[in-house]
Amino acid sequence: VETAPLRIESSIEMERRFTGAVTARRTSDLSFEGSGRVDEILVDDGDSVAEGQVLARLDTSLLGAQRAEVASRRARLEAQLEELIAGPRKETIDAARADVRALEGQRSLGIVLRDRREILVTKGTISSEQLDTARTEVTTIEAQLSAARARLAELENGTRPETIAAQRGTLGELDAALSAIDISIDQATLKAPFAGKIAARMVDEGAVVSQMMPQAAFTIVESGALEARIGVPPPLAAGIESGASGAVLEIRGQVVAAPTRVALPTVEQGTRTVTIVLKIDPVTAQKTKLRPGDIATLVVAVTRPEAGAWVPLAALSESTRGLWSLYQVVQGDAGGAHAERVEVEVLHVRDGRAFVRGTISEGSHIVVSGAHRLVPGQTVETVHPDPASPGESE
Repeated sequence: VETAPLRIESSIEMERRFTGAVTARRTSDLSFEGSGRVDEILVDDGDSVAEGQVLARLDTSLLGAQRAEVASRRARLEAQLEELIAGPRKETIDAARADVRALEGQRSLGIVLRDRREILVTKGTISSEQLDTARTEVTTIEAQLSAARARLAELENGTRPETIAAQRGTLGELDAALSAIDISIDQATLKAPFAGKIAARMVDEGAVVSQMMPQAAFTIVESGALEARIGVPPPLAAGIESGASGAVLEIRGQVVAAPTRVALPTVEQGTRTVTIVLKIDPVTAQKTKLRPGDIATLVVAVTRPEAGAWVPLAALSESTRGLWSLYQVVQGDAGGAHAERVEVEVLHVRDGRAFVRGTISEGSHIVVSGAHRLVPGQTVETVHPDPASPGESE
């Protein structure tokens, strides 16, 4: 039989694999901010879009009519404001002055008539009633004259500042209304927030959207910016984030460069793992044609203290209760050698070898091939294998 000496090691380096998924860095469900009927759809499923590109539009005919009405009211009020600022025209003031002069003349005449009738009443020539009429006419003319003088003073002083301020306030309200309508018109156009691909289109022309019952119109996925999200045990997160663990990312059986690694600060309650986010280089993602949803595997080498030895898989044979057995060569007192079976537990398998622990010791010679031909106590003759043989133990 071929034999090889065992070398007991104090630790084992195991390869652990954690599975996650490739996701887009940004994915958004887009919906209209306004309400109305969908008038135009400009993209479809799978289309590539640029940042700011128009995707769809709502019908804005009613908003346009409302804007035209408010704009007309504003133009009328602005003309009135200019008239208030300019003040009364010279012709209007001259006419008011003429009215004052005319009333002053009427008052002078009324006073003369009143004084004359007072004399005539004392002589008994006219009745007292005629005097009362003359006095009333003078009082009426004086009231009209006071009103005319006040109107002339108002015209000469110009428009009050309060009136101009009130008119400007009304114009400000209309400007705000125009801005609100412009915002509503702008919100009727749905644009791409970033460059990407349309993953789903959920509305068609003629559909009515409402802010009372919001509905997503498109799902957009950022193109060229992919990342892998993988959950790992918390003790491994720090080493993976710093790069000290030597972890590599595999997707579709290929090692993918992921220069940036970030460990999220929380532990997932369901899995008790920390999510590692690995940003994938855009050139690599394009070259390997990665897509969101691809399975990503994070391979991490973990070293743990464990006493045992590496043996070739060919040296193992199945035993009972989940154990395996090795045959080691034991020298007899008479100088001969025989095979003795040893029960071991397999802890890890890699590259055609198994790391085992059990009642084994440093330097023991085990049978590395042909163990299936042996029985306990069988006399054997040892032949050491070629050192370059792949079955040789480390």
